[in-house]
Amino acid sequence: MSEIKTNYDKEADVLYVSFGHSEHVTGVELADNILLRLDTGKAAGTPPRAVGLTFISFARMRAHYQDKPLSVPLANLRNLPEDLWQAVLAVVTTPPVSDFLSVGFSLTPQIPPLPELAVA
Repeated sequence: MSEIKTNYDKEADVLYVSFGHSEHVTGVELADNILLRLDTGKAAGTPPRAVGLTFISFARMRAHYQDKPLSVPLANLRNLPEDLWQAVLAVVTTPPVSDFLSVGFSLTPQIPPLPELAVA
């Protein structure tokens, strides 16, 4: 793997993290202000790999999270096509992306409403 490079645009408050380059890049919005640049591997018949991450409003994110890991809810990705979902899951749960993000999921039970009680 090539060297990880970072570039911060202070005026735009955007941090670019590069893990390499590719001719076949797909952008996937992991959260409102986090973009994954991904080579799905389809064109070359290779495993998917992360090309980079883009963090928008980085200074604000950094102030909010400070020493806590940045967590990306997997629910944000539920509308992706199955093959893209699998590729994203493969790269976000392994280095180098997992060195920058903590990926998790949460369960929110869908509790049906209680029936109204009839007054006797």
